[in-house]
Amino acid sequence: MHRVMLVDDEVFVREGLRALIDWEAYGYRICGEADNGEDALWAIERLQPDLVVTDIRMPVLDGLELIRHMAVNRQAATKFIVISGYSDFSYAQQSIKYGVCDFILKPIDKKEFEQALERIANLLNEEKKQIEMRKEQVIEMLFRRLIRGEIDDETANEQMRELGIPFYPLFGYVMIEINQGDKEMEQIEHQEMKRQIDDVFRNHIHQPIYFPTYEHGWDRYGLLLIAENETEMNGNIDSLYKQLTNLRLNMTMYVSGVASCVGQLQQLLEQVYYAMRYKYMVEEGPIFYDQVKGVDVHYMDIDDQLYDRLIEYIEESQLDHILHTVSLIFYEFRAKRFAAEAVKTSIVHFVQKAVGIVKHLGGREEQLTTLSRVMECQRYSFSLNEIQQRFIDFAIECSKIIDKLRGQLMICEIHKVKKYIEEHYHENISLKNIAHQFYMNPVYLGQLFRKTYGVYFKKFLLQLRIQQAKKLLRTTDLRVYEIAEQVGFGSVDYFVTQFEKMEGLTPTEYRKQTIRLQL
Repeated sequence: MHRVMLVDDEVFVREGLRALIDWEAYGYRICGEADNGEDALWAIERLQPDLVVTDIRMPVLDGLELIRHMAVNRQAATKFIVISGYSDFSYAQQSIKYGVCDFILKPIDKKEFEQALERIANLLNEEKKQIEMRKEQVIEMLFRRLIRGEIDDETANEQMRELGIPFYPLFGYVMIEINQGDKEMEQIEHQEMKRQIDDVFRNHIHQPIYFPTYEHGWDRYGLLLIAENETEMNGNIDSLYKQLTNLRLNMTMYVSGVASCVGQLQQLLEQVYYAMRYKYMVEEGPIFYDQVKGVDVHYMDIDDQLYDRLIEYIEESQLDHILHTVSLIFYEFRAKRFAAEAVKTSIVHFVQKAVGIVKHLGGREEQLTTLSRVMECQRYSFSLNEIQQRFIDFAIECSKIIDKLRGQLMICEIHKVKKYIEEHYHENISLKNIAHQFYMNPVYLGQLFRKTYGVYFKKFLLQLRIQQAKKLLRTTDLRVYEIAEQVGFGSVDYFVTQFEKMEGLTPTEYRKQTIRLQL
């Protein structure tokens, strides 16, 4: 409401003005009266009205002198409406040069007076809006200089007094870090996020002045809190956290200690950044500097044995073991109090190792669709649960791609194995020594051979040797035992038995039959 003062030497005129207008309907509240210009000067200084409605002719100090005195001796934003009789109108017009807003002739026309009040109310509203905007700009500039440590305590306190900010004994700083990865959060624009936080700050935290929400990078927002005492400060922090949680913001809140002067903001900011190291140690609620200071955090990598075990399970496509080992790794992060940066560094080291295996098998980074998502944890803020889920997705995808790449490599390798058998069938070869030759697991080689060619390795080798034996029986005069040796059989009896089982004839019978057919 705008404050208005009525100045007239006649009581009935002042009372008539009170009764004539529904002042509140036009946004005014009568804050005082005076019956002469001199008393009005004193009352204006004391009451600071936005509007003075004054008669032009009064004893001691008339309306024109009152207005002139205000204009010359005081930089006041007070507006004036001059009331005058027709005979005094020319005299009253002299007040134009002092910025009078309007003239009302007696007898007062209610509609004309209301229109004047409405115009001045709009003017006052606009001026107050502009003043508030300029004040906010000055406050924002002061805040930025405080954040950057460009002004000392004394200068900061002096500027606070100039801005009309009352003295408060306690200051605190809150950092709100938005955790990425939530699909709902990803839809919220950066400026909209800032607006929501600012709205909560202004509408739910009760303090005489609100410093602007400060952007510490893309996903961090800082708020300066002021309070009469620690109980009030803690209440504001609790209210802020609850309201932001009600907005379903996936965020982490860090809270500094308290300072007795706004000039110590740099110290409060350092405390907030210190608290950020403990991001993954506190499961729920704000992280208070006073609660975590002195608690050791560790900057180290995860146990190599855990990562080596995980790599092994990834290579073997053992999903259950992958999930279990990832759970163990993230349990270690919490139990051993890994600093937030140490968690990110440790994960990046593992990712690089896994990507190296994929590349070694002939794969490309582009095949890993989850790679960019898990690497985002290095640049952006995520909850530990979100990082764990992205890590799991990456590990599972790596396992699938490694299995696929190995399959492709094995197809190529199995053809080489077949060719090797065809070239060395006459030697003392076995699945075991061939697997050793090609750096493969014998069981896996046997399974892959059967899957590729539809026949067991042992049967394939036997068929190949029998086919070569048949060829020698048809084209040479070698004895049966000599042929058995040349095609890789260590025992002639075993050769004869297997030949007869496969062909239905003994080697000798097969040769005789072939000769008869040739005749």
